[in-house]
Amino acid sequence: MIRRALTLLVAVVATVLLGASPAWAHGGPIDLDVRSDGGQGITVTAVYLRDHHYVPVEVVMTYTAVDRSGKKTIGPVRLRASSEGQSFYVSEKPLPLGDWTVTVTSTSPSAAQKTISITSEELPPVGTSRTPAPSGLSTATLVAIPVAVAVVGLVVALLLRRRRQTRAPA
Repeated sequence: MIRRALTLLVAVVATVLLGASPAWAHGGPIDLDVRSDGGQGITVTAVYLRDHHYVPVEVVMTYTAVDRSGKKTIGPVRLRASSEGQSFYVSEKPLPLGDWTVTVTSTSPSAAQKTISITSEELPPVGTSRTPAPSGLSTATLVAIPVAVAVVGLVVALLLRRRRQTRAPA
């Protein structure tokens, strides 16, 4: 009886200790996913290299940008944590218009570096669209069509039922 209790206790302790192993993967090297925000900004997402989970602590990052000709260099410019999500960072200053080679470097909690090519362009003013809105049926029409079909189907079903009842011998 005591052996069974001890064996059970060892099994439970081992399960609890070994069951926490995925959290051990946090820490260590990080990977940076660097992208343009579609305008003049740079966005970076930081994840752990081993398990691809978001880095929950602040990542200290800067970027340096070199234009296509190699004559103009900008930076280092700090990237700050965004309120849009965990491990999501945005550039503090806009990148001038043009084609750039951007290198993002992190120093804490782990050193990492990523270089990409970005085209910085001016975004259209809010409320305007580069492409016209799609034409087609309105939402009201898209709702009205199935409702009308259902009503017609119900009326036909009721007429057929009534017709059967009148034909049935009494």
